[in-house]
Amino acid sequence: MEAELEERINRRGVLQFRSADHQHYYDFTGQPQTKKALSDFLVRHLTNGKPVPPEQLVVYNGATACLDCLAYGLTDEGEVIIVPTPVYGRIFTDCQERTHTDIQPLYLQPKDITGRERDFELQAVDLENRIQELTSEGKVVRVFILVNPQNPTGDIYPEALLRDLLNVCAKYQMHAIIDEIYALSVLGGAEFTSVLALDDLPDPERTHFIWGMSKDFGLAGIRVGVIHSRNTQLLNYLGNGSAYQSTPSLIHDMVTSLLADKDWCDNFFLPTSQQRLTRSYEFVVKQMNAAGIHIHQSKGGVFAWINISPFMKQQTKEEEFAVFEELLKAGVYMVPGSAMYCAVPGWIRIIFSVAEDELSTGLQRLFTVLDARRSNLPSQ
Repeated sequence: MEAELEERINRRGVLQFRSADHQHYYDFTGQPQTKKALSDFLVRHLTNGKPVPPEQLVVYNGATACLDCLAYGLTDEGEVIIVPTPVYGRIFTDCQERTHTDIQPLYLQPKDITGRERDFELQAVDLENRIQELTSEGKVVRVFILVNPQNPTGDIYPEALLRDLLNVCAKYQMHAIIDEIYALSVLGGAEFTSVLALDDLPDPERTHFIWGMSKDFGLAGIRVGVIHSRNTQLLNYLGNGSAYQSTPSLIHDMVTSLLADKDWCDNFFLPTSQQRLTRSYEFVVKQMNAAGIHIHQSKGGVFAWINISPFMKQQTKEEEFAVFEELLKAGVYMVPGSAMYCAVPGWIRIIFSVAEDELSTGLQRLFTVLDARRSNLPSQ
């Protein structure tokens, strides 16, 4: 969607410097017109019609800044944040670099202890068990982070599970951060329920939402993330820190122009993006099936989660990293599961939101590496 974005953003007046608007200080938590555009956008796409008061929104320079500031504001040094894994590894860095929080994985398993397929399933009982385990070790558990749709598995967590997880957080008086950075990148018409659409949240003051322009709009370079919270004390803290995390006022104008353009945004860009992502994902599935490689079913996001363990001599992180290095040498970058805190070695993440010829070339390089490994495996 690069050409489409370039055409829309380069239209006359979208990025036009005006001294009265851009030469002076402004509300670093977000320009009023930008918060209004974001509020309307979220209502149209995620809240099922429920209003989002603009004063409950804070605009920062990217979701990374949102996570960093939430971790800093909600925890003290050494306190625990739980996040289900595998997950985008940057989350650990975002929440530890400045805050020195103790990020603890909730390892999701491909199989249970009997060998039955579990397929990285998340259940509320898993969260509660992990809380109790960490508490028994004397740790203070403050926050639960959920990425939905999930990165890298592409799982979408249904409404019933969201409620169950939030009930567990409420029971233990924990804050819940729901990162929905891929909320509008669903595949094949999959159903997605945002936390913003839920009625009767168990603990609304401790339930917080993140979204941004980097993924659904492919605009990682403009650095726009948004936090929604009903917690007045937290919003005051985020406002006080906004001077360090602000997005330039000229970028606010651009975001306002894009999100307020319902015809372009709602009727063209987002549905076209979802159609193209679905087509690319289906191409990857077809290629993996033809090659006999197991691929986890993805419902959202821009990635495929594949099992390369049959091509590994030993089921170790070292062997997984050896595959990663061979792929790099072959000219293709695919993130190994160990970098995403996967419970077991033998998984890699493929990004398919690239041009069709690049995707095809990358997959062929992957297959070349794996075919060579297959021929060198010890005979059974």
